[in-house]
Amino acid sequence: MHLGPEDYRAMYDYSPDGALFTSPDGRVFAANPAACKILGRGEEEICRLGRQGLMDHDDDRWRGLLAERERTGRVRGVARMIRGDGGKIEVEMSARIFRDAHGQERACTIINDVTERIRMECELVELSERLRALTVTDELTGLHNRRGFVTVARQVLEIASRQGTRVAILFVDIDNMKVINDRYGHDSGDEAIRAVAEALRDELRSADSVARIGGDEFAALALNLGDAELGSVEQRIRGRLQRVQVDAGVGVAVSVGWSVHPAEARLTIEQLLADADQAMYHEKTVKRSASPT
Repeated sequence: MHLGPEDYRAMYDYSPDGALFTSPDGRVFAANPAACKILGRGEEEICRLGRQGLMDHDDDRWRGLLAERERTGRVRGVARMIRGDGGKIEVEMSARIFRDAHGQERACTIINDVTERIRMECELVELSERLRALTVTDELTGLHNRRGFVTVARQVLEIASRQGTRVAILFVDIDNMKVINDRYGHDSGDEAIRAVAEALRDELRSADSVARIGGDEFAALALNLGDAELGSVEQRIRGRLQRVQVDAGVGVAVSVGWSVHPAEARLTIEQLLADADQAMYHEKTVKRSASPT
């Protein structure tokens, strides 16, 4: 079957894709009905405005697309165009330069409105990022969770090993968490957890890694802290928490343990956490032994 001129005209008129016939300098000679619908303009207006009147000049993608078409004679990509109502839309276009029967350079550009598709893609990317963040972030405190802490800490330990840097792990456990939850409710318990998180975040350096690694357990990793600095950090954290009252004058009591290893030690983050946890537990045991029965 051979297609006649009327068949090609029907393809042009009824195509669901917008079609523009232009010259490489941006003049528009014809626009099919789908292109008029996409751009929200009549064919006469589209031809009068040309590319310069239809493109969004704030969109830098146009520069690269036009350069690619000039270099290769064809291009495919997405850029913003301006509808007749002033709205800006994302338009996917595919263009190719050819010569007509008179030897004049012309371009055929197929366009489609992909604004909604791109919006959905951006939302999916944003959602994916939020979900990724949730896998490494504690929702209550905004600190890293155990998974996030271990991931970051492993990278930090690699750097410390290469640079010969001393490593310190801090382990903090809330002593009276069960009492707060049982007597005053879990909202007060959450307040206590947030108070410890804020104390650690504020009293440690911004470069230190801080995390809530369990229900009432926290950890931090710090590099290049001397013994005096370790004591100062711990003192500031304890002092900060002594001023906190979560409910009816109830304070937040914590036990603290440090695990400090010299630069030449090659230990895993799991080993370091276990050592700091043991040091913390020793302090907690001493407190229990000293308390009246």
